[in-house]
Amino acid sequence: MTEPSAAGIALLAGALDEARRQAEAGATIDLAGLEERVATLCAAAEALPRAEAQALLGPLGDLVAALDPLAAALKTQHAARDAALEGRDDPHTARHRAAAAYGRAPAVHSQPPGPLPPAPSALPDDEPT
Repeated sequence: MTEPSAAGIALLAGALDEARRQAEAGATIDLAGLEERVATLCAAAEALPRAEAQALLGPLGDLVAALDPLAAALKTQHAARDAALEGRDDPHTARHRAAAAYGRAPAVHSQPPGPLPPAPSALPDDEPT
């Protein structure tokens, strides 16, 4: 078992913060292995001598603090998904449905895309309408 360090704990807290940002942007996130990583970290911290373990209290507190905003973002994301499934409008879910219809993964943009070019006419010019 690897000894926990403040840097390792900060790295995990950073991963939680990035997951929160992605969830807030409407992206699907993968939290597989998170519970195992936290359990391993806690077990390793418990095995440390008291003075070394106490030095990790601040970073572990930061890690715990990163969980609440992630949980809130996931709750909001799930509520938006449920609303969309009930037929209420949600831009993130609509984007995902449109991307799935065209077989592409949705892109997370920092700026909205520009307007689409005009569609060509469905009928040739020489046929009557």
